[in-house]
Amino acid sequence: MQRRQVLIVDGYNVIRNNERYAHLGIDYESGEGWNKARETLINDAAQLAQEHYERCTVVFDAAGNPDSTGVPVRKAGIDVVFSPAGVSADSVIERLAHDARERGFEVVVVSSDFTIQATVFGGGVATLSSLAFTADSVDVEKERRGLARQAASEKRTIADRLDAETRAKLEAMVRGERGA
Repeated sequence: MQRRQVLIVDGYNVIRNNERYAHLGIDYESGEGWNKARETLINDAAQLAQEHYERCTVVFDAAGNPDSTGVPVRKAGIDVVFSPAGVSADSVIERLAHDARERGFEVVVVSSDFTIQATVFGGGVATLSSLAFTADSVDVEKERRGLARQAASEKRTIADRLDAETRAKLEAMVRGERGA
């Protein structure tokens, strides 16, 4: 029986606590670089989720944005949510974790925020630090690249995959030899 697991990622917490995203040129004063950091995080979460989780949601805090509706958007096979105006990402994460537990899922919340860890952990939810999440996603990325290199180096023609006897018979047939 396969485990039903859900991954919920505290987006800005992971970005702010990780060199993997900081090198993308985030300027905290001007706000430049956030789109690239968010897209990289979403791709990392999607790869990790594809390998280990049935569902994944990345939550970004948009409480200060009066236009934010909190409606999930599907990207790279996962849900991306900007919290609704006036609602913190922490509140959205807590609700998502609670709802998933109620539906019988095992839940893992990624955040290095002690408050969110303590709140969701009390509800029977596992937590993963931002750094551990990044290490896991980097491992999955390396594994995928290795498998892609291996597949590219494998023989691709039918003739390369036939045993010597079968190949000899087929070659004889092509030459029109009898008894092949």
